[in-house]
Amino acid sequence: MTDAILTVTTLCKSFGAVQATNDLSFTVRRNDIHALIGPNGAGKTTVVNQLSGDMLPDSGTILFNGVNISRKKAYQRARLGIGRSFQITHIFENLTVAENMSLAICAHSGHNFRFLQHFRRSPPVLRELAKALARVDLLPRAELPASHLSHGEKRQLEVGMAMVGNPELLILDEPMAGMGPGGTAELSKLIRRLKGTLTILLIEHDMDVVFSLADRVTVLVYGENMATGTPDEIRRNTKVRAAYLGEES
Repeated sequence: MTDAILTVTTLCKSFGAVQATNDLSFTVRRNDIHALIGPNGAGKTTVVNQLSGDMLPDSGTILFNGVNISRKKAYQRARLGIGRSFQITHIFENLTVAENMSLAICAHSGHNFRFLQHFRRSPPVLRELAKALARVDLLPRAELPASHLSHGEKRQLEVGMAMVGNPELLILDEPMAGMGPGGTAELSKLIRRLKGTLTILLIEHDMDVVFSLADRVTVLVYGENMATGTPDEIRRNTKVRAAYLGEES
């Protein structure tokens, strides 16, 4: 029997007359990299927001490790083991790399930030900071202002911040957006290195990245699951080729 970490069943979300998610169902297997792809307007961001708790579905269910999280808030889902990065990088550019990661560690550990100047000396930060930075290859850049990082390194930092607390499921929302070939290659290496240590739901437009990293792919069109399968199965699917990948792909 397949070990499912995430099961989405008949998920629906509408905005007026627009059906952004339409009876969407798919399953993500534990420790897989599962890609969610689709053309602009397919409903990918709406799906991600419903999975993370930033938006509640109109109907349908989301099971995480067998627990119904459909109505749980974002912080409750984070505590259960769901981490997320965003399309637009969410870091504090005026702080150092280490300070950004320290804030993420403090937030996850329940730090109340009453004495902000002492947050880097809190026990969780002292215990976890070096390991968290090393995991995303940023330990040598620890004291550099985040504004001095390349776009790819900023993405690495955000992924590292999302991984604080060792989530079981990491949702990466278009991590390659705006990157050049070098940054894409480096972040792809990082994601490949994480494979098998946690489950990754990858929302991405770069098909080379998707087909090189994903174990399974779900194709979203008009809020519906057009197809789910291995990269090879998706490549060969004529409906997908016509609707999204193009006959030349």
